[in-house]
Amino acid sequence: MPNALEVITRVISEHSKITDHTKLAGDTMNDIDAFFTLETTKRKAAWSATSVAELIKKRDQLLHTIDLLEDGLKNHFGYEEEVLPLVLGELLMKPILHEHQGILGQIDNAKTNLINLERMSRDELFSNRTEVLQSVNNLCQTVKDHAHHEETALNAMRKFLEENSAYRD
Repeated sequence: MPNALEVITRVISEHSKITDHTKLAGDTMNDIDAFFTLETTKRKAAWSATSVAELIKKRDQLLHTIDLLEDGLKNHFGYEEEVLPLVLGELLMKPILHEHQGILGQIDNAKTNLINLERMSRDELFSNRTEVLQSVNNLCQTVKDHAHHEETALNAMRKFLEENSAYRD
């Protein structure tokens, strides 16, 4: 069995990296929202072809960022699912596994919403923008909340292990 304190420290460290990717995804999403707001103000009636092209470019950037986040999360979740049951036990892992599945489902939903932008008319883009942006917002918040839940439990475990060396291995 790996050293419990080392496992906990590594998982918490990885959460920091994941939070950075989540922030990047959120920042990209905010760029798209700002773009929509600017375009709405400038052109109430219709967009020019370059406006749609700019939106698709921003969408592609966001999809790339979400892909990076997804890859990182899958690697991180794989590690957690391998070693955390040894530290926390099977029962405490059940809610963590449930959250992992929910997060991966939200990623699929956000990506689907973003991919579907390309098929929409200009009017549909405006009417569906809130749903698209909300799916990315929800994803970012869920990942942050999940990391916070895990870190709360892991920090308590780390404190206990640091104070009680007999339980570390």
